[in-house]
Amino acid sequence: MIPFNKPYVTGLEQDYLEQAVRSGRLSGNGIMTRSVCNRLQNITGASNVLLTTSCSTALDMAAILSGVGHGDEVIVPSFTFPSTANAFVQRGAVPVFADSTDLHPNVSADT
Repeated sequence: MIPFNKPYVTGLEQDYLEQAVRSGRLSGNGIMTRSVCNRLQNITGASNVLLTTSCSTALDMAAILSGVGHGDEVIVPSFTFPSTANAFVQRGAVPVFADSTDLHPNVSADT
């Protein structure tokens, strides 16, 4: 069987969980969130990093920050999770579904 996902385990997970529990902050902007944001800022050179709890939330954030609005067309894959299009439809944008082919597995202007 091909696994749907394979967790990346470093051996430090127990320590990280204990740190989070001891901090008293198990959600939101806790010590682990700040640590990951700082690390991603250092790696990417970004001035700000925002973490989300799901891809759906990340897509909502992208739609808001990109300024997509009523009547804008947004190209989305035709085979995807519903939130891919919903993030933009909720802001009045029009999804334009694109597909891939056996010969060209990436979305292109022709698909």
